[in-house]
Amino acid sequence: MTNARARLSRDQWIDAAFQALTSHGPDAVAVEKVARTLGSTKGSFYWHFANRDELLQAALGRWEVLATERLISSVESSGEPAEVRLRRLVDSVTTGLAGRRAELELLAGIGHPLVSAAVRRVTERRVTYIVTLLVDLGMDRQKAEHRGVLAYSMYLGQMQLVHSAPDVVPGSGADAQALADEFVNMVLAR
Repeated sequence: MTNARARLSRDQWIDAAFQALTSHGPDAVAVEKVARTLGSTKGSFYWHFANRDELLQAALGRWEVLATERLISSVESSGEPAEVRLRRLVDSVTTGLAGRRAELELLAGIGHPLVSAAVRRVTERRVTYIVTLLVDLGMDRQKAEHRGVLAYSMYLGQMQLVHSAPDVVPGSGADAQALADEFVNMVLAR
């Protein structure tokens, strides 16, 4: 074993598992596959993790933080009014959808209990955040909860369209901005 192999950290394993997870889904987070990617052995893996599920859980945790908590923190840190924050959120999640497969890969792997739990947590957190923005805008809570679910459904639908019929959804420019604006207008419609 080389010194480079011996020095792999837990974070390096998680980074590699996260890349596999978000690119190819939960089945790609296999100890041997990730070890090959890192140029390492399963022995190094077992130094840091008890089993594959522990690695998968860590990669899912990274996805939750990067794809949800960090984004929400970024939007919130602006201190802008709720409508501006909602527009920033929509712009952030609809820009560059073609390069993001993680959501679809995770939804495809929803049969795995760890994936199912993570997707449920992320979905609830994201919908709750949208609801919070809508309530901050003065919308009735029940209506905001319905709109939050619809907004998140529109996001997932748009992501699916980008991957299954990319010519249907404008990827950039004025048309993409107009679509994002219409997304917000539909969510805010009275």
